[in-house]
Amino acid sequence: MLRLRIRLINNFRDIFFRIFFLISLLLNRLFKLPSELEKAPFNLFSGQLVLGKLLINGYFNSFSKPIRTSKASRNNNLVPKKLLEGLKPETFCWLYLISGINNQESRDYTKVFVNELGVFNRKFSYKIWGLETTAFRLCSVCLNIRFLELAKAFKNKSKMLSFIHFHVLYLSLCKTFVPKGLISLRMNSGIFFASLILGETISKRDILLGRIVKDLGFLMKKNGELIIDNPGELLEIFFLVNRLIRFSSTSDLSKGKKDLKLRSFQNQIAPILRGLRLGGGQLVRANNFGGEVILWDLDKELSDARLNDFSIRKQNMGFYRINSGRLKLIFNGKSRKIETTAKSFCCPAFSFELSSGRRTIFQNNSPFNFFLGHSDRIHKVEQDYNSVNFLKKSRLIDLSQGVSKIMEVKNYKDYKNNYIEGRKKIFIDQSDIYHSRKLSIPFSGTEMRGSEVIYSENKDLNYFDYINFQFFLHPEVHVWKSEGSNYFLLQLNNNEIWNFETDENNGDLHTYNYLDPKDLQIKRAFRIVLRRSLSGKNLFVAWRFFLQSHSSRITREKIIS
Repeated sequence: MLRLRIRLINNFRDIFFRIFFLISLLLNRLFKLPSELEKAPFNLFSGQLVLGKLLINGYFNSFSKPIRTSKASRNNNLVPKKLLEGLKPETFCWLYLISGINNQESRDYTKVFVNELGVFNRKFSYKIWGLETTAFRLCSVCLNIRFLELAKAFKNKSKMLSFIHFHVLYLSLCKTFVPKGLISLRMNSGIFFASLILGETISKRDILLGRIVKDLGFLMKKNGELIIDNPGELLEIFFLVNRLIRFSSTSDLSKGKKDLKLRSFQNQIAPILRGLRLGGGQLVRANNFGGEVILWDLDKELSDARLNDFSIRKQNMGFYRINSGRLKLIFNGKSRKIETTAKSFCCPAFSFELSSGRRTIFQNNSPFNFFLGHSDRIHKVEQDYNSVNFLKKSRLIDLSQGVSKIMEVKNYKDYKNNYIEGRKKIFIDQSDIYHSRKLSIPFSGTEMRGSEVIYSENKDLNYFDYINFQFFLHPEVHVWKSEGSNYFLLQLNNNEIWNFETDENNGDLHTYNYLDPKDLQIKRAFRIVLRRSLSGKNLFVAWRFFLQSHSSRITREKIIS
């Protein structure tokens, strides 16, 4: 019954969207834009991102190669279709990255890619004209319109303005069925940016700003906390608010004290983003978010905003942060349900990411959403967290359902160390297992100690073959291990050397495929695995991670927050 109801709702939604699409086509033809708009200069530009160059030389290189080779042969089939399957390039979000490069190659790439996506066809497709996709596309086109003009992605300026006008008409009609929230914020922001190009042809900018303020207010709880639990979406909101303030006139902002409200949102969001930031400037990688694969530079957005609050929230969205010397730790204290048909179960709760200075050492390697869709469409990675992994006995092949429930998390310090410890209950099939993890870092930031306790109150742990304690190293970390030793030697690119020591001589070094969010390329990396066989109801593991030597360059890096 529930499935039938959902199907009926989706069918009605598609019918209304198709009707609005046809009405927008008709209105776009009937209401011609003023001719003086074609002479108006386009001055919106998003800026330059290092990530754009990395992607052009990485994943996007698979697109640009056929474009370069077929340009000489005048072949029309320029973009490999297989590379686009399951992805969402129709949002045009990649424009933020490509426009910052702004050379002839990037302009040729954009011109071909825009035409290949089929957004100029006058046929309704939910993949292209879904509300979220359309709102993303309108924001991307408006904020990168100067680059699109240079790339000659449209036949002329009139076609470009008509394209934007159609988006505004379509979103304005559909907006009546969209409640306040993130999607509504994206739609209203896109219409606002379009009004800077088209003028106030449909809505007044001060009215749009009022609606945007209401959308932002809806995303805030009464106690000031956010209902957003994805760091990437939070950074997107921060980016939009920065642009709304920058491109709004003083008169628009002063009506209803909208400027004060928008700046208040900035000062609420900024401390949270700082708390989720690792040393290298990337956000934490967890909860289906890729961390580094973001469209906007976190440090640049924080510096561009005129903030009054420069604090760092050390506990938000279920994450806990510890700053000690050069070490920055982000600890995941969130519960999450995972179902898997595999014989192993890796629990994301109590996983962590660690950076030294500006270099990441331990990094989660989990699937994530990004501006083109989901990472599984590029390369399917396992749920690889710096946590505990349970492996069932080989004869047990039934569906495993794993659910973790956080019992408690404590973050405290004494006169020498910072501590974070937690206790959780894991339900795996018919087994109730408890896992306690305690991490301690001295104020000097030269060491981290960890202790793990796993026990079951009502059942022996021999239900599993063994349990792995996993530590996934970043691809830029070099690691060695001598045979018969319980020491691992880790070296960073700046010659900073760390040791990883276990309590027993049974730690192993394995390779794994790391999906790098910076360029969406698969890279070979290492993981340290502490495998423990199971007997009885209790298991205790201790490990230590400490600094061996460093260069004078690190001393300068450790002051970066």
